[in-house]
Amino acid sequence: MVCTKSHELFLQRGYNSLLVVKESGKQKDHVVVFKKLPAPGSFLFRVSGWMQRINQIYRKFFPFTVNPNYSFYGLSERKKHYSAKKILSKVPFKPDAILIYWVSEFINAKTIKDLADMTGAKLCWFMTDNAPITGGCHYPWQCTGYQSDCSGCPGILTPSKKNIPKKNLLFKKNNLPLHVELFVGSESDYRRATSSLLFKERKVRRIFAPVDEKKFVPGSQEMARKHFGIEPGVKVIFYGASEFKYLRKGGKYFVDALGLLSQRLKKANIDKTGRVLLLIAGKDWQQYFSGVEFPLKDVGYLSEDDLVKAFQASDFFVSPSLEDSGPAMVVQSIMCGTPVLAFGTGIALDIVRTGETGYLAELFKTEDLASGLEYMLSLNEAESNQMRANCRKLALSKFTLDIFYQTIVDSIK
Repeated sequence: MVCTKSHELFLQRGYNSLLVVKESGKQKDHVVVFKKLPAPGSFLFRVSGWMQRINQIYRKFFPFTVNPNYSFYGLSERKKHYSAKKILSKVPFKPDAILIYWVSEFINAKTIKDLADMTGAKLCWFMTDNAPITGGCHYPWQCTGYQSDCSGCPGILTPSKKNIPKKNLLFKKNNLPLHVELFVGSESDYRRATSSLLFKERKVRRIFAPVDEKKFVPGSQEMARKHFGIEPGVKVIFYGASEFKYLRKGGKYFVDALGLLSQRLKKANIDKTGRVLLLIAGKDWQQYFSGVEFPLKDVGYLSEDDLVKAFQASDFFVSPSLEDSGPAMVVQSIMCGTPVLAFGTGIALDIVRTGETGYLAELFKTEDLASGLEYMLSLNEAESNQMRANCRKLALSKFTLDIFYQTIVDSIK
């Protein structure tokens, strides 16, 4: 996570840094936790499960429906969860800068204002998704309500509740300090932020999320494939599917593109079925790939070390996300020198360049994603090696820890 990485960077460089979080299962040094999550199997854990079931029953009788694609994690931005006074009572020093990250149902615009008034600190808000600029949704898709007043929100399906985002946005407008800076990690988010009601008159700064260039490195493809038991002589496509069911992650588009690729190869009388392997990490994706004709290798959830090996073992990584500020795996792949096939959204728009670092497909166009698969699989060894070198060079120029750290320091001086 960007918040953890920046916190660690400041500690390593001698700053007095404290990470304040709403909830966590563990207590660590230099971290303040307001709510300790119950251990799995404990009495409190069971109580939490009962409360969730009671809430589900309540919603059956008093329905309040939202479109899950817009990701409303907290419907009311006006509710106070923790006061600035309580938060600062846990901080043993007066901060010169407050860096804000993902804060749904933890702190709101009024709390941010109070923190600024009580400390005089510089405020920087990292736009890890689009929640900072909207009336509550984290992914607005084609909706531009955040540019005006978020009225008639398409993400709220219960008619009597449709004005909640409008009230949220007005609350944020009336309370968010003018001097708060927004940090955005992609050109698409920059365009959204600078056209938004909340930040068109505030400072918006570009900053790429960092990747540890000493951990995410190019390596021996042969050794990495041996690690996963992959036979030599095949093209390996890497894909992560921990959230396949969510439309914004575009998993169905990838499966459909694989089907189109199979049809094209058959029509051209080309048999690549046994020479292409899908390396898939995550869970709950198996049922969706049942009709895919290419061999599959399930590696489940990966540790960071194994994730690096998966990038190293692959010829390219596929990111079919449709609505995203990242994903982080795109940047990690590029840092490992592994080309990326992606739709034109989020960070992919900034770094995936067809013929140089991968293939950038037109958003929502399954046919173009299939063309990207066909193109990437057609690369010869020399072309592939050049593309891998391009990826690593680009990543080292934009995503290192030092670049990230220095950008923050320059902004809070």
